[in-house]
Parts: sequence; C-alpha cells; structure tokens
Amino acid sequence: MNKLWNVMILCSLVYGIATGKVDALSQSMVTVGEETLNFVLPLLAITCFFNGILEIAQAGGCLAFLERCLRPFLRFILPDIKDDTETLGYVASNIVINMFGLGSAATPVGLKAIKGMQKHNPDKETASRSMVTFLVLNTGGVTIFPTTIIALRAAYGSLDPTTFIPFAVVSTLFASFVGLVVDRWWNRA
Repeated sequence: MNKLWNVMILCSLVYGIATGKVDALSQSMVTVGEETLNFVLPLLAITCFFNGILEIAQAGGCLAFLERCLRPFLRFILPDIKDDTETLGYVASNIVINMFGLGSAATPVGLKAIKGMQKHNPDKETASRSMVTFLVLNTGGVTIFPTTIIALRAAYGSLDPTTFIPFAVVSTLFASFVGLVVDRWWNRA
C-alpha cells in the first residue's frame, strides 16, 4: 500500500511540474496542514467530549441498564453465543456506543466481541453465523445521536448541524431491519 501512495504522490508532483502548476502545487502543500488541523480539531473535541459522557454513563450504570435491555434481543439473534454473557456484554456495549455515533470508541469493544465469538466458532478460518450477524448490526447499526457527522457538519460551517438527525435515525433503523431480515433469510437457506 505504501508503494501505491508513493507512486500517486510522485505522479502528482511530476504532473504539477509538467503542466507548469508549481505555484498551485506549493500552495496546496502549505495549506493542507492548516486545513487538516481545522478538520481534525472539532472531531477530536467532540469525540473526547462524548467519550467522557460515555464514561459517566458507564460509571452511573446507564450502559449496564441498556446492555440488560438488549440482552434478550441479542440472545435471540446470536444463538451461537447466547450463554456467553461476557461476549454478549461486549456486543451490547458496541451497539450502545454506536447508537451515540462514537464508532472509534466502539471499535475496541467490537474487537473484544469478535474475539469472544471466535472461541465458539468451530471453523476458525471462516466467520461464524454470530460474527456475520454482528457485522450486519455494526454496519447498519441504529444511530440515535451521530456525533461524528454533527462534528463534520459543524466543522464545515453548517448553520444547523443537527437537522438531519431524524433522517439518520430512520435510515439506520431501516438499514438495521433490512440487514437483519436478509441475515435471517440467508441463514435459513
């Protein structure tokens, strides 16, 4: 992959020099750092803020409550691991964290969930039924408060960065529903 990036950068430099656009090339090299910083700082700030909120919710028992609420549903859709409460807890935590749009915070928990599912997987070279279902849930997961998208919209000057939230909730609900229906159908065949 590094070779590909190096070739693309080299081609861009050669093209810029060959077409006489050295000024534009040097200008973009100077401004890219500032643009990147202006893009990353709001994302970093909102991620830190909501990770803090998440820690408070965990300490206050809110996440544990949501996990308990999700467990019967998870035992139904993940029958391979229905008795593994630790792995179900990781799956529930991943879903809850994703509901708040904190995908980067959900990744470590999701990896722990997959590791727990791997213990129950008879074929270690192929994803188990529960792993595929978890992937469907993780990919099309219901998002109630998409913090990353709000941060992106705010960073790019949106007048009201939260107006899309009802549409995000409906679309992610629909994506999760369709994904789970297809997953159930596929596993029955």
